[in-house]
Amino acid sequence: MSKKIFAAEPVGAAFTALGSWFMLSLYKASGGELLGILFGAVNNSAWEHCKTLLLPYLIWSILELLSFKPQVRHFTVAKTASLYALGLLYLLLKAFGASSTPAAAVSIAAAFISSILLYASPLKLQKLFTPAVVLLFVFFALYFSLTPFPPRHPLFYDSQSGMYGIIPKHYDYGAAALDTMYGM
Repeated sequence: MSKKIFAAEPVGAAFTALGSWFMLSLYKASGGELLGILFGAVNNSAWEHCKTLLLPYLIWSILELLSFKPQVRHFTVAKTASLYALGLLYLLLKAFGASSTPAAAVSIAAAFISSILLYASPLKLQKLFTPAVVLLFVFFALYFSLTPFPPRHPLFYDSQSGMYGIIPKHYDYGAAALDTMYGM
């Protein structure tokens, strides 16, 4: 493995964490506009928080690919597998009750460690390049469709509003809290 890529991975972990922090507030900062919907967290569900981890990780991977010019096929497979590991681990930790910040930290660390191990491994990962590219297209389809059209699943449920997906601009959180309190 390239020493440059190995040295860049801790910077990538910090980039991913800071990017996630920025994206968590992007929806409110954009006033609920399309940019905030596509790239920010529209509610406090596990999926929306996970989404803010995945995009910075992917952007950092693209920056590494363009900057260090590693073996493209091998690198793409390693980073795609690690991208999916990041998302799945975060969602599993949230499903088992972990709070967001520790779950994000563990998931980011695991993703970068797994990408280093996969890229440095003697496995012939380049043979999996085509499925990795297909999985990247699946990732983008899920990324851009699950926010406006979330399934009725606990991973997409916002406990603050009691809703799924994009919360209306003039949503009354106080009324929702009273409804919950009095069972209406």
